[in-house]
Order: sequence, then C-alpha cells, then structure tokens
Amino acid sequence: MDSSETSCFAICPSCEAEEEHEIVRKREVGSGLDVKVQCNKCSLVHKIHIRPNKGMELAFLLSEGPTSSNAKIEVDDDEMFRVGDIFEHDEKLWRINTIESTQNKFMRKSLPNRIGRITAIRFDEVRVKVTMTDGDISTPGLIICEPDRVFAAGSIIEYEGMKWRIRSINTSKGSTLRGKFDAYKIKRLYLQPPPPPKKAPRTSRERRQAWKEGKLGFNPNPEKK
Repeated sequence: MDSSETSCFAICPSCEAEEEHEIVRKREVGSGLDVKVQCNKCSLVHKIHIRPNKGMELAFLLSEGPTSSNAKIEVDDDEMFRVGDIFEHDEKLWRINTIESTQNKFMRKSLPNRIGRITAIRFDEVRVKVTMTDGDISTPGLIICEPDRVFAAGSIIEYEGMKWRIRSINTSKGSTLRGKFDAYKIKRLYLQPPPPPKKAPRTSRERRQAWKEGKLGFNPNPEKK
C-alpha cells in the first residue's frame, strides 16, 4: 500500500462484501501496516492488518526435453499451487505436471506447507515426437514448437524440407484419425507422404468424365476449358 493512497478496497465486516474505503490512519508495525479505514457504503470504521507474506523454499523437478534438474525455488507461504499452473523461472515458462505431498501422495492442488515436491515441464516450447512412415520404412523425429501450435489430423505440414500428411495424432487419451490438438497435448504425430496431386483432365474424353463427376463445376461444354 503506497503512503500517498487515500482510499482502498477491502472486505467490510458489516456489508460482508468488498467495498471502497477511506483510509483514516496508517501505522507501521514491523514490516507490515495497521490501517484504520471507513467504509464508503455503511460508514463502519474498522482496522485492516497488512503483513508481508513469509517466504519458503519448495523443491522442484524441472524437465526440459530429455534432461531434468532439481531446483529450490522461493515461494510465498500462502500461494496455492495447482496441476496445470504455469509459472516463470530462470527466464523460462514451466507447467506444473504433478504435486507430491510430504507423505509422497499426489494432489491436484495444495499450499506449500503440505508439498514435498513439484514436477514441471518446460512450457514456452514443447517437443512433439513424430514417426514418419514411407512404405515399409519408419523414421523417428522431433518437432520443437510453441505449446499452442495446432496440429490437425489429415492436414499437410512441412518437416525437414518435405511435405507430410498427418495420418494420426496420439494424445494421453489414445490415437485418433480426426480432430486438432494443441502441441502440448500431443504425445506423438504419425506422418506419411501426402497423396500425389491429381492429374488435370487433358483429352476430351477425360474432361467429359470429369464433368460427369462434378469436378469441373458448371460448364455447358465439358470438352473445352
């Protein structure tokens, strides 16, 4: 709270809601503040006690591709951690993968005092494994991209200077031949060469047949372009 502030928003005990208050008086208490305020809605005068959060160190296992490293990161003691949360550390973004309690049990969310370790994976770039199949030959590969890049089954992508068709996408829920997914949700892409381009009809007979199949649109004379 800045010393020049004359008002603030706080929970009013009478209104039981967050309301704007006028600041009547401030008093420093150690590294914190005791602030006397008056509610603008009901005029109740009450005190707000502001104390700095206590810091503590948490153990993290940070995974970046094939490598992992342990880190101790200082956090606020009242900060809630949830699986899927994204945070910044060492100028990189990380996504919480698991939260383990001090009793070695997995949790979906927790305050720091109950957490034994958090595992996280790098999130500002993800590594998508690929399998390229051409005939009887399959070759593994890797695409490094942004986590929100979208891959769609059946679409054509360029990889290592060649065009490939995404035959199927494997996620934590299994493989599918349909749909589109953000890169961070994908375990593996299965690629195959795209189908050869269709030859344009050249002879009159070929054009008549293409016209019958509706491939030429409206054309009263299918023997001419």
